[in-house]
Amino acid sequence: MTLTRATDLASLIASNTAKYNDYLLKNDLPPPSLDLLPPEAPLRLPDDISTARELAIEASHELHELLCGPIGLIMNAAPRSTRIMSLHFVHTYKVGYNLGWGEKTTFAQIAKDCNLDEEDTRRMLRLAMTDYLFTEPENGVVMHSAASYELARNPLLSAWIGVTVQENWSPMLKISEAISKYPGSEEPMESAYAIAHNLSEMPFKVWERDPKRIKQFSDAMAFLHSDSGFQPSHILLGCQFSGPDPPTFVDIGGSQGHVSISLARLHPNMKFIVQDTPQTVALGAEQLPEDLKDGVTFMAHDFWNEQPVKDADVYFFRCIFHDWSDKYSVRILRNLIPALKKGARVIISDVCIPPKGVVSMYKEHWIRGLDVVMKCFTNAKEREAGDWAALFTKADPRFKFLGVRMPPGSKDAVIEAEWTSAEDVKVQPNGSESGTNGSLGSEAPILNGM
Repeated sequence: MTLTRATDLASLIASNTAKYNDYLLKNDLPPPSLDLLPPEAPLRLPDDISTARELAIEASHELHELLCGPIGLIMNAAPRSTRIMSLHFVHTYKVGYNLGWGEKTTFAQIAKDCNLDEEDTRRMLRLAMTDYLFTEPENGVVMHSAASYELARNPLLSAWIGVTVQENWSPMLKISEAISKYPGSEEPMESAYAIAHNLSEMPFKVWERDPKRIKQFSDAMAFLHSDSGFQPSHILLGCQFSGPDPPTFVDIGGSQGHVSISLARLHPNMKFIVQDTPQTVALGAEQLPEDLKDGVTFMAHDFWNEQPVKDADVYFFRCIFHDWSDKYSVRILRNLIPALKKGARVIISDVCIPPKGVVSMYKEHWIRGLDVVMKCFTNAKEREAGDWAALFTKADPRFKFLGVRMPPGSKDAVIEAEWTSAEDVKVQPNGSESGTNGSLGSEAPILNGM
């Protein structure tokens, strides 16, 4: 009998699922379930087991699409979007957030607590149940599933969903309008996000005036950084520092210091400075563990202005440049130049789009989707390796691009460049630099106060 792609995929799913399941059994770990009480902490798997799990997921995704067929694949798009509706409803009304594991409630009680119509509530939650959010063990009775309980008990996950449904969803419906109205734009105020939210100023400026909104975004970033594949332990891999002083690591746009706190525990001999908006760094300083107060400090700094920390060893950006088009990313890099000593590293932790066909369609879908989400947000983008190299060259040829590395198990790439000049360079008000290389020209207007 001739094997088809479908049977090949089924075999891949079976073999890799068996490998994953055997590991769980041998280590007395709970089997995959959406009904059992979820573990307190995410499961950390050995690399080979994690790979087996990923291969099973990727193969099952392809098999599902293959069996649906061309028409079914297209027709399934609409039902998939309803998961966002369900999550939006649950998050908005905090449905089940006060419901314990194993406890029961009713549609009527939820409707009363949320000041909603009972039929509307029942219809929305029964839709959510088809995505394994909540269960209905008997008619009219509601209990948590593992997924809905995780959302209810994990405030960082809830914040991530809040950003998804409140900030990112509506711009997705405006992307076609935006690219028609502003073809090829690199301007944040000409983005789908600006259209959808009817903005008259930059989104980050709007958020800064709303403490709840900025906290939700900061908490969402904390959740992202805690997820498997986003841990920062590999950031300083291969970095060697010389000199009598402790190496200094400047975490630019570092939110509440989640990356620096993790790295400070791994590298207690280093000095970490976290920079972000005044509101965000105030929260970070307030929550900083007592044992790290000598190694981690916070500083309010706007990266559209000249970098105030001079002669540091590392200037680090995590998930910053994908928020900005090339025009504005060049400006961010140029604002570092007056602070840089020869040999200083610029390290960026961000997505690097792999060459076409290198990863599965399942993984590429995630990356390409993220790329367009960033287009929606500020007319920004995710970049390929060549794009990253070109960005440093455009900012200043004295940046020596060191390449892109993809640590095993990581979802973010590590992009590095080294500053090769020992000369003083001053950023001019028009965005150019003065030095032996002469003017590099104006790239982007100064964005004061962002």
